[in-house]
Amino acid sequence: MDSHVLVIADVSCSPENAGEFGQVLHEFAAACRAEPGCLSYEVFRSEESPERYVSIERYADAAAFAAHRESGHFREIGLARLMPLTTARDVQMYDPPREVPPAGR
Repeated sequence: MDSHVLVIADVSCSPENAGEFGQVLHEFAAACRAEPGCLSYEVFRSEESPERYVSIERYADAAAFAAHRESGHFREIGLARLMPLTTARDVQMYDPPREVPPAGR
């Protein structure tokens, strides 16, 4: 049974900070990808609202996600550098995917 954790973070900053925010977010993503329990960390930037970014993160399990939240780069980059630039944030965690039966059957 797959036990990975999926995290989708939708974050925004002020338009004047969009470039810096993106650079720091990509630096953060690279550090996260190096974590032993990180399966993937992708960052997307909105074409309509360049100050809005979405990251899709996958961790091996809940323990790997907890270790991510305790890491030095989470504190030094995520909390100390990204959060002060953040104006809006919506983070959702999802259970591992499960097979869904076809509709109408």
